[in-house]
Amino acid sequence: MERVEPDTEKLTKIGFYICHGGTDIADKVWVDEVVDFALKQQNVEVATSYKYLCQDPGLKMIAEDIKSFGLNRVVVAACNPKVYEKTFQDVCQRAGLKPEHFQMVAVREQVAWVTEDPVEATRKAKTLAAATIHRVKFQRTLTAREVNVHPDVLVVGGGIAGMQAALDVAEAGHKAYLVERQPTIGGHMLQFDKTFPTLDCAACIGTPKMVSVGQNPNIELLTYSEVKGISGFVGNYKVKVLRNSRYVKEAGCTGCGECEKVCPVTRPSEWDEGLSERKAIYRSFPQAVPITFAIDKKDRAPCVNTCPAGVNVQGYVQLIAQGKYKEAVQLIMEHIPLPGVLGRVCPHPCEAECRRKEVDEAVSIRELKRFVADKVDLSELPHPEIEERSEKVAVVGSGPAGLTVAYYLRLKGYQITLFEALPELGGMLRVGIPDYRLPPELLDQEIGHIVNLGMEVHKGRALGTDFTLADLRKEGYKAIFLGVGAHHGMKLNIPGEEDLEGISDAVDFLRAVNLGKGELPGRRVVIIGGGNVAIDAARTALRLGAEEVSIAYRRTREEMPAYEEEIEEALEEGVMLHYLTAPVRVHGAYGKCTGIECIKTELGEPDASGRRRPMPVEGSEFFIDCDAVIPAIGQQPDKKWVEKEPSLKTTRWGTLVVNPHTMQTTMPHVFASGDMVTGPATVVEAISSGHKAVEAIHRFVKGENLKRFAEELATKAGPGQDWQEIPEGVARVPRSQVAHKHVGERARSFEEVNQG
Repeated sequence: MERVEPDTEKLTKIGFYICHGGTDIADKVWVDEVVDFALKQQNVEVATSYKYLCQDPGLKMIAEDIKSFGLNRVVVAACNPKVYEKTFQDVCQRAGLKPEHFQMVAVREQVAWVTEDPVEATRKAKTLAAATIHRVKFQRTLTAREVNVHPDVLVVGGGIAGMQAALDVAEAGHKAYLVERQPTIGGHMLQFDKTFPTLDCAACIGTPKMVSVGQNPNIELLTYSEVKGISGFVGNYKVKVLRNSRYVKEAGCTGCGECEKVCPVTRPSEWDEGLSERKAIYRSFPQAVPITFAIDKKDRAPCVNTCPAGVNVQGYVQLIAQGKYKEAVQLIMEHIPLPGVLGRVCPHPCEAECRRKEVDEAVSIRELKRFVADKVDLSELPHPEIEERSEKVAVVGSGPAGLTVAYYLRLKGYQITLFEALPELGGMLRVGIPDYRLPPELLDQEIGHIVNLGMEVHKGRALGTDFTLADLRKEGYKAIFLGVGAHHGMKLNIPGEEDLEGISDAVDFLRAVNLGKGELPGRRVVIIGGGNVAIDAARTALRLGAEEVSIAYRRTREEMPAYEEEIEEALEEGVMLHYLTAPVRVHGAYGKCTGIECIKTELGEPDASGRRRPMPVEGSEFFIDCDAVIPAIGQQPDKKWVEKEPSLKTTRWGTLVVNPHTMQTTMPHVFASGDMVTGPATVVEAISSGHKAVEAIHRFVKGENLKRFAEELATKAGPGQDWQEIPEGVARVPRSQVAHKHVGERARSFEEVNQG
């Protein structure tokens, strides 16, 4: 560290002055003794005391001493420097002493007012005096310099004082920036509009000022803004201002208030201190300046963050509450092209995160979606105007992923061709979900709404059989999306499975039934598996006339991946469940199935799925009589056509390898999502991955760099938790229960079970 030497340009001459402060200081400090002490310090030319140094006689004395003794340093021991330092500096400067050669010590605040013993107080005053005298020797002469000064002025705070300051600056010919953290200027005074008993109310005084500020060309309003940092120096400051988004286009808002009239959400009004309510889109009061409306946005609600498709849950729930059913459906369809389908088959993870549970129970989000979808005829909804593009995109597969990609790319203007191997559109929605859960007429209506946007459809055309990816490329498709699903059931790989009649995997069984070709598999049917497909196969077998239907599952009910409500309904209908049961061999006679040999299991350590691994219990084999066995232990994609496309990389499970953010395969112009990529998953997950593909395809066709786009998505910050506070006193309301067909009516019927 460089040592700083005392200023030796000329002999240092110090004047020391101590004030009595009336009696504030002299009552505790023996000032004459301090003066004698100061005179003995090196370079002290003169030392004296005075009753009131800050008054004219005292100030005059200091000025005269500077001139008479040639003082070039002055020390004053007196009161608070924050109050008096400028006074003493000005006197010294007029007498020819630079302000930086003046030093002050607060013996009143630091000594007299905090020390009872005069001896101790005097000793402390001497110590401070000596330190200050020594310090002032090191105070160098500052070099004055001129710098350009920025003429603009920033005023922080848009209350009555801030408005007047901005107007004064503007009228002087300078640019003024007025920063106010509220959406309007006016300050707290305007909040007292109705408390003035006379005509000179706050609004009468404040609003003309507000209008003047808003109309002055030299004033730039920065409302709904906060100062986040100041750097620089006097005359050349740089200020960092955070402008909060109003979520309203300020240039286009006329302040008409029509948006406020139709807004379905109310909140306590901060402007009125919570005594009244405002809408979610609001203006603080009618005379606000600027007149632009604003929306306060907190972090997305946990229900929205949990939804794989990112549906604006709280938005459509509020619209339903207001009876705005068409608007609710339109809001849902911004993210979900099949609202009625999701209203029936979605696993509703949003409800698990619903904040209403902090009051009583979760909102019935899925059922509300189903309710409003049933209320609205999609044919009455106007299709949005589409700005047509010339590029063609092929969508192979019409399951939930394919329909999502086709719908939202068509809305972007692309020319869409939809290819489907099955005779009907819908993929697994059509052939994998029984009619009693998803009525086919509803599926027809919602798919029809998508197709009616204007797209070419080819049914009964399978990839790898009727056309190849190269064929599509030759036909001029700029991008190809693959959403062909996982339509092949997995084998049990036990003896007898391949040799006997009466063995059919659940995927083939449900497909045949849904396409009108299903037959009774047997009088006594055993389903192997514990997922939704197993439950669907069991309940479908009952409806086809099976006398006895059992499900064998190798874990306990707690581990079953099927939805709890589906399990309950199956049990009500008479399906029997054998837990901790694994198949060993299918038995038969004369080429037909006569039963299945099973073994009891016990749960061991967790496997890769996180569930405890079932371990066979030696000697626990038993037999179940049956004439049909339906394995429902998983699904996989068709591998045959993929083998003909060596440029497409697959996993060991036969699923396609894609970039998880863009859904782009190892062939740059080919994208894929849904079960073809993830394996069997939910409808809403397929829709979610379809949205990723839509955005990536759109960027790809436009020639953008998808690698950079994927990196941006990978580094995107996660959801925050700055949510609206739950108001106090919210009434507890029991959750409405869904009506179901009576078990006696539904067990042998394919009519919809859930009545909404």
